[in-house]
Amino acid sequence: MNLVFASGFLVPQRFLGLDYFRDLRTEFPDACFPNVPADGSVEVRARAFVDGVMGFRFPDPMAPIHIVAHSMGGLDARFALHQKLLEPRVRVASLSTISTPHSGSPIADLIVGQSGGLQEAMYAWVARVIAEFGIPTGALRDLTTAQCAQFNVNHPDIGTIPCHCYAGNGVESLPLGLTHAYIRHVGQTPAEQENDGLVSVASASWKKLVEPPWPTDHVGEVGHSLNPPNFTSRFDHRAAVRRVVAHATGGAPPTAGD
Repeated sequence: MNLVFASGFLVPQRFLGLDYFRDLRTEFPDACFPNVPADGSVEVRARAFVDGVMGFRFPDPMAPIHIVAHSMGGLDARFALHQKLLEPRVRVASLSTISTPHSGSPIADLIVGQSGGLQEAMYAWVARVIAEFGIPTGALRDLTTAQCAQFNVNHPDIGTIPCHCYAGNGVESLPLGLTHAYIRHVGQTPAEQENDGLVSVASASWKKLVEPPWPTDHVGEVGHSLNPPNFTSRFDHRAAVRRVVAHATGGAPPTAGD
């Protein structure tokens, strides 16, 4: 079984001694964890993702791979698959996305300032300043609802590869309580209001959800918390990801209580 784990926005695959996917290198020791520019645009990240996959020695070189992507990593994978960047050297059997903002995030809208004016002008100024230090800033704009709507027009499918979607709808980390409340406030439908602090259930549901939303927030989905002292989620993300992998690879049907 060849597995690839695609990471999300802002945090690299390994940072300050911690893995983006907490403990999953131990859980899946033969898996590939490609390094991508944490704050790069979807296209930049997708091409780095492809390089990482192509350069990895899988346990079974002839077998297809299954991609498990969290957050923006799902958009990176969709770009790569729609553009056929992995073919013909690598065959992909499935894509599983966990709280990927397929329709964008209201939090990105809030920061970027979708309505224009001072907020967007301020973002542009900050982006120029950061660019002077060589730090790419395309990612945040790529996560807005407007940009993701265009992304879906430009990259409407991934061929015949099945996509399995998962979402979260809880709050563990105190800082995400505010963003969770904001998304609930601006959401127009129950699915747009239900969220994990950064991504709504509606946005995560590019395809019908495989199982009910996980009772944790965006960072809890990969085992972390923003709460001191140990910054560890109470949510059993390892069991959840085992269900994701089992479903993708044709194992036992996922059961949220497992």
